[in-house]
Amino acid sequence: MFFPKVFTPAVMTVAVSAAFLTGCGGDNSASNTGKVSMQITDAPVDGAVAVYVQFSGVVFVAENEDNKEVIFDEPKRINLLDFQNGEVYSFLNEVELPAGRYNQIRLLVDTDENNDTVIELADGTYELTIPSGDQTGLKLVSGFTVNTDETVSFTLDFDLRKSITVTGNGEYKLRPTIRIVDTTEAAFISGTIASGLCAADDQLAVYVYEGDVSQPEDLGAEAEPLATASVATDLTYTASFLAPGEYTLALTCDADLDDPEVDDEEFGSGTGFVFVSEPITVVAEQTATLNMNPL
Repeated sequence: MFFPKVFTPAVMTVAVSAAFLTGCGGDNSASNTGKVSMQITDAPVDGAVAVYVQFSGVVFVAENEDNKEVIFDEPKRINLLDFQNGEVYSFLNEVELPAGRYNQIRLLVDTDENNDTVIELADGTYELTIPSGDQTGLKLVSGFTVNTDETVSFTLDFDLRKSITVTGNGEYKLRPTIRIVDTTEAAFISGTIASGLCAADDQLAVYVYEGDVSQPEDLGAEAEPLATASVATDLTYTASFLAPGEYTLALTCDADLDDPEVDDEEFGSGTGFVFVSEPITVVAEQTATLNMNPL
């Protein structure tokens, strides 16, 4: 089951760089270490009063099994809706890691009886459960390499539009799909949307697809969008933290009808979209402009 009509996405950025590592083994001398910085970018849903996630630490899973763990002195409880449209929350700073390959990152989330991870709606506060979250945390399976005396920086795209669902019995679940982007190479696409494309009470969202896509598909489809972007009240949008390359953007006026767990063939056949762009190429550290007007 998907969210009711009040939800459309926005963008959040949480800075994650590294410090306070603990762990066994490994040579931490300056000659054999590098540094890692990470950011988390999100597309939380409008209509929620708050989306709180409480983090207790981070685990870097090394290819050589010499995992490195960061445990916070005090858990960090973050309202994702406080960090939208490029605002940054400093999560960690300047983590030093032994040089080498890391196959996975695990964000450790508190899932105890205190209900620290919740979604607040106008009609109340609901626990936000994370399947297997208490055992493994939020797992990012895209790996990365830390080279000696070099700093790597990543943005973790954490799109709540694709990640939060509500079950038939009213239970809210967080099943995050997280992609990793090299922050130093990140590109952006922004623009305006003509007022005639959607009605005033429609729920607008911009879907971002890799490559040249003539017939975009909906959330939940095999070829679902790579990311989504919010549409502000002034009919502007920004698709943030994209890797350099070619993209197609599509606009839907019916974002509230797109169930992220269901491949809706009719929605994806084109009837759910009122605008599909020509391919647009973006380059590192630049913002491309793509305005959406009636064809």
